Amino acid sequence: MTAGQQTITIRSTTPTVTDWSTTYFGPFWKTSPAPHTSVGHGPLVTALDGDHRAPATIAHAHHAVFAREPIGYTRHPDHTVTAHTLTSPVIAFHYTPDNQHLQISSQEGPQATAARPGRPTPLATAATRFAREMMRARLIKDGWVLLHASAAVLPGGQTVLALGDSGAGKTTTALTLAAAGAALLANDCCFARPNPTGSLDLLPWPAAATVGLGLLHALHLADSARRHLKAGEPPHPTQDQRVTAALTTGRTGAVRSASGRELKAHIWPEQLTRWFGLPLATTSAPARVNDDRSTHVTADVFVTSSKERYPDLFGVTDGHHTGTPRARDEVLQILNRLPRRAVDLTYDQAANRRLLTTLTPALASVQAAEQ
Repeated sequence: MTAGQQTITIRSTTPTVTDWSTTYFGPFWKTSPAPHTSVGHGPLVTALDGDHRAPATIAHAHHAVFAREPIGYTRHPDHTVTAHTLTSPVIAFHYTPDNQHLQISSQEGPQATAARPGRPTPLATAATRFAREMMRARLIKDGWVLLHASAAVLPGGQTVLALGDSGAGKTTTALTLAAAGAALLANDCCFARPNPTGSLDLLPWPAAATVGLGLLHALHLADSARRHLKAGEPPHPTQDQRVTAALTTGRTGAVRSASGRELKAHIWPEQLTRWFGLPLATTSAPARVNDDRSTHVTADVFVTSSKERYPDLFGVTDGHHTGTPRARDEVLQILNRLPRRAVDLTYDQAANRRLLTTLTPALASVQAAEQ
């Protein structure tokens, strides 16, 4: 797979791994078959499944939670790293930094695929997640930083970035613009890098979208989700069963946990197009720099360890998990030179759509032409 001119090769003894990687990354990053005689350029992820001996599990000195999965790991004097999940089925990892090779192994066997029709096996999920982390490391070393932002590309190439903390409305903004004719680049996080023209290049960060039931209904997307679920398609594995039940039965109200937190639908990247027909973008750059400083962007926009569900277990980013200090400073300066607006969105999606299209002339002109 290739993103921002960086390439990572994924190899496996089972097609369920490489097929899922293509499905997951394909909507946003370029994926293509790799020749069997070469590992390609850049890091290599090898996923082994079936009739082999998985590395023995040991008592590791360090523990972390990676995407809600408890993992034990050890960094050895030769800089290699071994790790394994602390739940069943056990998935083992061995990372060799000298050749940037991560081997992931499991003894799921063919029965795992049969038991999870339409869903990735744990081995496929692990390979995808860690391959994405290795791509993150490559992009960061190439000057990219990871923003906590959604992005939608307007007709003509201009891009709207929605910045803010969790729950501020980033996903609402991006999906509302996409439903109005823009191309969705990112629903929660995206990469940014200064370019020689003084603007920013952007790349998507493939990840599942978390969307409230109210927003799905307001954007007229819930009916499509219900049809696919009732046809037998499995929900995202981290989606709460109460959300799945509400989608299947057509419930429109918010679903909340015992603590009052809203539980949202989890949508894989490929489902954004296959289920909802939303156009996706693979790269973009804002068109111009402007000195209008209506709002000031701070370093809070960068993804930090406190927001991070994917800790750097293998040390592949040399301590710069979200970007180098220089790259972060340059991106922050450019963000504060771009035109910015602070908006308050409501539960009235028609009003949200009118406001956002008014603030984006390229999209407003398309809407007027369609009418």
